[in-house]
Amino acid sequence: EGWENNTSILILNSSITNTNGTGSGSLPDLVLSYQIITSMLLGALILCSIFGNACVVAAIALERSLQNVANYLIGSLAVTDLMVSVLVLPMAALYQVLNKWTLGQEICDLFISLDVLCCTSSILHLCAIALDRYWAITDPIDYVNKRTPRRAAFLISVTWLIGFSISIPPMLGWRSAEDRANPDACMISQDPGYTIYSTFGAFYIPLILMLVLYGRIFRAARFRIRKTVKKAEKAKVSEKCLSVSPAIFHKKTNGETGGKGWKRGDESKSSSPCVNGAVKHGDEGESLEIIEVISNSKTHLPLPNTPQSSSHGYENMNEKNSGAKRKIALARERKTVKTLGIIMGTFIFCWLPFFIVALVLPFCAESCYMPEWLGAVINWLGYSNSLLNPIIYAYFNKDFQNAFKKIIKCKFHRP
Repeated sequence: EGWENNTSILILNSSITNTNGTGSGSLPDLVLSYQIITSMLLGALILCSIFGNACVVAAIALERSLQNVANYLIGSLAVTDLMVSVLVLPMAALYQVLNKWTLGQEICDLFISLDVLCCTSSILHLCAIALDRYWAITDPIDYVNKRTPRRAAFLISVTWLIGFSISIPPMLGWRSAEDRANPDACMISQDPGYTIYSTFGAFYIPLILMLVLYGRIFRAARFRIRKTVKKAEKAKVSEKCLSVSPAIFHKKTNGETGGKGWKRGDESKSSSPCVNGAVKHGDEGESLEIIEVISNSKTHLPLPNTPQSSSHGYENMNEKNSGAKRKIALARERKTVKTLGIIMGTFIFCWLPFFIVALVLPFCAESCYMPEWLGAVINWLGYSNSLLNPIIYAYFNKDFQNAFKKIIKCKFHRP
């Protein structure tokens, strides 16, 4: 908000060039070219953002399988970003192209309030999604009952309440006298107190919260993945045994094992987890178990102590299965890191430059210098987060992808 584009730089350069007699283009042509190119780029960004977020809302509304608490939050995020695209970005684009505000002071106040409200709510929705995922992965059993539409509605309401609490104060007088000094400019309140209040409430506190939540989510996910691998390795060790003869073994209530004279006492003389005859102790003092290993042949079972025993092949199979599970676990861990990196990386890339500038410039307006074109890029980089959110939170989901294909092909039939 309030950043001017680089039309003045183009005007200055054009004037110098024409004065020297080396320029071939006139000043109006340069300005017109700048306005056309800027309008096309910003128009494409706005249309893509509207289309993407509208597809997310339509998919959740039409596809019953997508109607759950987690997707309600994503749908509410899409509605918020859709409001940014429809209510805020067209006026911001007009301001950017014309290089001055032409809609009057009342519309300027409304524009600034909608800008702060919708962008703040969009950022806080990302926090709500992170909080929901944190509860789901750290307390999966109890949270199944707590994860209700009412809780989702509560989280959504909190995001909008905080957004209103940040956007309304400037309209009630929390602004500096210089904010309205230039009638051709439309700027957010530059009051130092409001600057700290708004930037920390809208970005820095949510950023810290998201970093903490996603850090804990990653640790919990990694713990579960590695725990699964350890269980698979323990299962491999406990099931590592030799093949048995076709004799049928039965457990007796007195702890003895019938058939072939095997008893617990006989087995206890061996320190290995498995001995010939496929008799082994269970983990942690469990009762004696008999595991019958079936070879690849379906017609017979090889006798013990024969070279054709399938024990070696079974062990190799277990080792291969364990190795495969370990690779899958590592792949899942890498995917978790990648997903969380994309979520946080995109959020920080889009909004951090804007809020650094928003926090610093009001305190060093005269001593700090930043090119106008850089201010415009930083401003629209933050707006582009509304375009990227549906891609990150919905388009990578296969259920959403299927729903989008149905919508695009007009083959959607709600059951």
